[in-house]
Amino acid sequence: MVQPFCVDVVPGRDEVVVEAVGELDLESAGVLERAVARLRDGGHDHIVVDLRQVGFIDSTGLRVLIGLHRDAQREGRAISLVPGPPRVQRIFELTATHALFHWRD
Repeated sequence: MVQPFCVDVVPGRDEVVVEAVGELDLESAGVLERAVARLRDGGHDHIVVDLRQVGFIDSTGLRVLIGLHRDAQREGRAISLVPGPPRVQRIFELTATHALFHWRD
């Protein structure tokens, strides 16, 4: 059984972490996109998207992450990603998009 996608927001002093859980795909990508948009609208300048609990990312999920990154750059904000499991990181390698993002440990 596949776990439904969800996000948990963990506020911090200098940044806010969005912990994504489940499969980031066509069906769920909007959930992440809306969560990050609400944080940006709330004035958060540095958002970290934690992919450690994501089991799968499809092209729509990747497109959303790229869009969030571009929006942050355009607005003078920062988005960082925490790497997911190897099967999740593979999409970044296959599409040569790994270098677009700032990665955190």
